Amino acid sequence: MTQKKLQKGSAWEQYDLDKDGTVSDGELAMAQKMESLEHSRAMHENLDRMMDQQRWICWVSSISSIGLILITLLPIIPDSRIEMVTALLSTYVIANLGIVSVFMGATAYSKGKNGNGNGEVK
Repeated sequence: MTQKKLQKGSAWEQYDLDKDGTVSDGELAMAQKMESLEHSRAMHENLDRMMDQQRWICWVSSISSIGLILITLLPIIPDSRIEMVTALLSTYVIANLGIVSVFMGATAYSKGKNGNGNGEVK
């Protein structure tokens, strides 16, 4: 029985690691392992980007809440105006601090759930 040789430009040619014209089971297994590792790397990279974005959201929420509170405490704003917007300001601050607390809670939960402290799944 003769082995089948690859045609030039075949889609399987990329898996012929030793360039002998045939794709062995070992070469297919190696290609599958490489594809799995590339997929894992891409998933970790996407997870890292998502966590960076969540950190930025958390920082912006915290800083904007602190900044708003500081602005309302400035003496150039009359007390009558602050009384008019107190409900709106408190809702804004509570919503932003809710974002921060949920982020911190979810981070602590995921680290505790995985048990290794670095956010990677065992």
